[in-house]
Amino acid sequence: MTTALQTSTPALRVIDIVTSDKDKKFAPYQDMANAIIAHVGAHGRCEPEDLIKAGYFSREEISRRWHMSHEMAQIELRLANNLRSTILH
Repeated sequence: MTTALQTSTPALRVIDIVTSDKDKKFAPYQDMANAIIAHVGAHGRCEPEDLIKAGYFSREEISRRWHMSHEMAQIELRLANNLRSTILH
């Protein structure tokens, strides 16, 4: 049920730090993390139901991938915020 989500890929992605995995087994988690980041950017927060209502992911996909994807998104958001803060100071 995953649909294409128009987002820019974050410059620094957690997935690139933790693996150089060539078979892309973590790609579905990164896709969901990107959707979470985009939703947070647009709405200030993101809950599993938000992604389901938007039609990006099914309940099954959310139940399998939410926890890891959400943590990846949170780390990426913190890294981006810290980088932005460092640049401004």
